[in-house]
Amino acid sequence: MRGKRSVTRWSGLVSAALLGAVVLGWAACAAPAAQVATGPVAEAVERALARGTEGFDHSAWDGLLREGAIGGLVDYEFMAGRRAELDAYLARVAETDLGALERDELKALLINAYNALTVVAILDHSGVASIRDIDGVWTELEWTVGGFALTLDNIEHNVLRPFFQDPRIHFVVNCASLSCARLPGWAYVGAELEAQLEERSRAFLRDPANVSLEGGRLRVSRYFDWYGSDFTAAGWGPRAESIPAFIARYADDEVRAAIEADSRVGFDFADYDWSLNTVDALSSSRDQQFGAPTLVTDEPGLTARLVTWLRETTAGFGWLGPVFYALIYTIAAVLFIPGSALTIGAGITFGLWLGSLTVFFGANAAAALSFLIARYVLRDRVEKLLSGRPALRAIDRAVETQGWRIVALTRLSPIFPFSAQNYFYGLTGVTFYQYVAASLVGMLPGTVLYVYIGVAGAGVAEAAGGTASWGQTALLWAGLIATAAVVVLVTRVARRELDKALAEVAEPTDAPAP
Repeated sequence: MRGKRSVTRWSGLVSAALLGAVVLGWAACAAPAAQVATGPVAEAVERALARGTEGFDHSAWDGLLREGAIGGLVDYEFMAGRRAELDAYLARVAETDLGALERDELKALLINAYNALTVVAILDHSGVASIRDIDGVWTELEWTVGGFALTLDNIEHNVLRPFFQDPRIHFVVNCASLSCARLPGWAYVGAELEAQLEERSRAFLRDPANVSLEGGRLRVSRYFDWYGSDFTAAGWGPRAESIPAFIARYADDEVRAAIEADSRVGFDFADYDWSLNTVDALSSSRDQQFGAPTLVTDEPGLTARLVTWLRETTAGFGWLGPVFYALIYTIAAVLFIPGSALTIGAGITFGLWLGSLTVFFGANAAAALSFLIARYVLRDRVEKLLSGRPALRAIDRAVETQGWRIVALTRLSPIFPFSAQNYFYGLTGVTFYQYVAASLVGMLPGTVLYVYIGVAGAGVAEAAGGTASWGQTALLWAGLIATAAVVVLVTRVARRELDKALAEVAEPTDAPAP
């Protein structure tokens, strides 16, 4: 059986209490209040919070999201084609013992269940333009979660909010609308939940559609109107003394600076777009007419969405994302695959500092591995491959007298490809430790420059797509220009020093270094 929609009501104590809370909540503030569930489901949740230890495998939902969630929007046609897998996942959700789950595992399961069931609600009512076109979608339709018949409002407002008291929940539950929190291309998992919640909070609050600065006032998401007390109430966490102070924790530099300059900065609420969060919104009318693919290269903001998708996909791996990326970089460099695109991609994916660190480790691991392969495994083949190059002969002689200094200079001012250098130095007399140390220093400037190019390029894409400010992007490009200027200067100095060193050991038959 699958995690199916139930036609029965919640029995006895639970049904009456929760339905009353929902009605009162909507009447009071246009959104349900956080009202603690009662009855068996509450007992199961309390048991989990007190002594739960078990986990839950969300890999099936994760796999569906990786292909079916693009830039935070949903490919409902894809999800419909994989309905059997979605139903099988929800069947496991329906049968799990909530009371046995560890705290974060329970929290992750409820978030994933809410999001998956929202997708099911849309699939069961195909053709709707908005989730609000589905009668009783939040308050009447019931599904089985952990053996209990729950509505979407029960999950969010009677379990997630009151039991966990975490305002970041609003940035991870997805209501199938364009103004609600985006659906990432990965599932929430207990072991990585804290990092995922923080990442989603930053993503939501740095999106100008949700938080922007206009005429000295903030324009913020309706979430802060409907659920304002969740962000400031005692006992909730993370919390702040005011809504602007909470926003400042995650907002971009421009918004944060404005709030820090005036802690009482005023704010207004943005209109809420209830349109369906389908990837069809990415298609132009022309492409729909001729049946072109949903993702089209001339769609405004598409590049920004792809940048977001790349970041969200990598974030799904948690701390392993940079590790996997560095491993791929290492393999590519060992196989003579140019690394410039991967270096720029690291800037897009991880930002300047983490991106530089990721490439730095990947490139140096490749340098060390290629060196050892050339020296101890494939020496004859490498010698044959690199033979007949006068510049290499000159460098080889220079290495004999100046060792690591020549390695560092060629890294700073490469006169032949990075991968070729790695193998070539394995044939020289430089020691492994000298080679590694010199490579660490010599590769750093170029690495930072190419990563910075990725960061600045992503900034342009996001600004053009409306997900970042042009002011912030201009600062990125100013930093890129300054970094490029420094690298060019260092390269010129290194090239002069290298030419001098090679001239000292040049033979009459050697051609000038290129």
